[in-house]
Amino acid sequence: AALAAGAFDDSTLEATLNNLLQTDPDPLVREAAQRSLDGGSDMKVLPTLSIMERILFLQRVPLFANLPPGELKQVAAIAYEHVFSEDDVIARQGEQGDEMYIIVDGEVRVLAELERGKTEELALRGPGEYVGEMSIISQEPRMASLRAVGDVRMLCIGQKEFEGIIRERPETSLAVIRVLIERLKEAQGRETP
Repeated sequence: AALAAGAFDDSTLEATLNNLLQTDPDPLVREAAQRSLDGGSDMKVLPTLSIMERILFLQRVPLFANLPPGELKQVAAIAYEHVFSEDDVIARQGEQGDEMYIIVDGEVRVLAELERGKTEELALRGPGEYVGEMSIISQEPRMASLRAVGDVRMLCIGQKEFEGIIRERPETSLAVIRVLIERLKEAQGRETP
């Protein structure tokens, strides 16, 4: 929490990372601390969204706009925040998708990898839009890759959690269907000369 609030200067951050590397029982935490110390990632310090900020944001996302506040709170609680940097690959075409992403800030390129290493930009998605839902609905490999345009902050929802939302809220299923129809229309528009 102190890191997210920007409370660490460089020396304090380095000391904290060294402490985590030496003492944390979780190997993933130790690995992340080592990567950070090695300069393996740009550690941009951005404040995380509070549950209330997530609820207010999700109210403006068409997929969740009709949910009552109590259910929005549940969605906000299961969503976790992730920040990607310029040109980070968020998801790769062909991989099995296990989460969807709701863009809070920034833009995401949706890219299809074609024959002979060529890439086609299918769409550019921005704040309030979501990506990656098709793979978790169809349980098929991802049909496109997602790449960050500049810094991108997203809320991520895992497949099981998303399926639970859909089962419990039929209106959310309808919102997903509407977006899928729009995306199919976009795809057909690209195919016709």
